[in-house]
Amino acid sequence: MTHWTACSHCGAEISSSASFCRHCGSSDADGWRVDSPSSEIDSQEDEEFDYDSFVEDEFGNNDFVTQTSALWRWVAIALLVLFFMGLLYF
Repeated sequence: MTHWTACSHCGAEISSSASFCRHCGSSDADGWRVDSPSSEIDSQEDEEFDYDSFVEDEFGNNDFVTQTSALWRWVAIALLVLFFMGLLYF
């Protein structure tokens, strides 16, 4: 009878005699151990995660310029007018 245990890396059900996990490939060589089931993983770090602080650290406070200059707006308008005039005359 085969005994099953959970992979400590991905939580998949694997044989207790397996030398690696078929689902994620984790093994003894890269830190997977049969004697540490996934239920022992401490999830307290996730509970203390401050998402708003992370977003502000990664992306700043949005002080970048979002408007295009007036010159480029006028150039775009002029090109559109020329394009539509070309459609009317040709």
